[in-house]
Amino acid sequence: MDKEQAKFILRSFRPDGADANDRDFAEALALAMEDRELGEWLAAERAFDAAFAEALVSVELPETLRHDILGCLAGQRGDFPQAEDALDAAMIGALASIRPPADLRREILTAMERSDSVTFPPKSLWRRFAIPTAAAAGVALAFTLTQNAGKAPATTRAGRLPVDVVQASFIRAYQSPLFSLDETRENHGELIDHLKSRKLPCPGCLPPGLVGVKSIGCREFAIDSKRGSVVCFDEEKNGIVHLVIFRREDVDGELPAREHPTFSQEGNWATASWEDERHVFILIGTSDVHRLASLF
Repeated sequence: MDKEQAKFILRSFRPDGADANDRDFAEALALAMEDRELGEWLAAERAFDAAFAEALVSVELPETLRHDILGCLAGQRGDFPQAEDALDAAMIGALASIRPPADLRREILTAMERSDSVTFPPKSLWRRFAIPTAAAAGVALAFTLTQNAGKAPATTRAGRLPVDVVQASFIRAYQSPLFSLDETRENHGELIDHLKSRKLPCPGCLPPGLVGVKSIGCREFAIDSKRGSVVCFDEEKNGIVHLVIFRREDVDGELPAREHPTFSQEGNWATASWEDERHVFILIGTSDVHRLASLF
């Protein structure tokens, strides 16, 4: 090991000595003890690291940092690619709504085990067969996704939306890279004014646990031409929760009052559903029903 290699290794040496027993670090440290120039470099490097760490510790984070970050993610979804045209939007939305079969992992592993005993044709023959087949499959998949991308979930015969369809539709929409908020405000009242100005359903009495909680934003949420609303909150125990609201006449089925909502758990998503005389409400978030129930 020469000095440059030793420097490269020692740059990632942890100051608490946790790497001292590692063979590569031990060799680099031994070289630093023998070589005065390398030893002085290591001492200066450690001093700089200590000063930098102390400077980081001294930084005071704004109290609203978490809320600001969550607001940016929910409002702008800047971590996802943006569609450049209608075709992109259709493809991205369709891909985001795909749900792999529950047994997909097991079937893939079984196929991999069976493939160990399979004798494949020569490479050139395999390529002649595989490339056209893969291309055809890709064209077929693209056509299927494009054809289904704009289709909304089925509703009941009376044209009303089942509650489970509203829940599933919101989850698909939220997980899509195209999801964004129309307005981002901390003030709940300002969001209500915005929804009213667009003649969208508005929340009346919130669950007790959401009263006084800062909002993140809101947006219109339409399913099969039924116009609903979504209001997002940043709640301490449950994280980001979304209140989905539709007019009573647009949703099928009977629900309890707010004091005794219906709870359900679908994977990581927990929901609480209730109604009043004018609206149906679904509170949904990546939580569990016990934590979500603490809001009521």
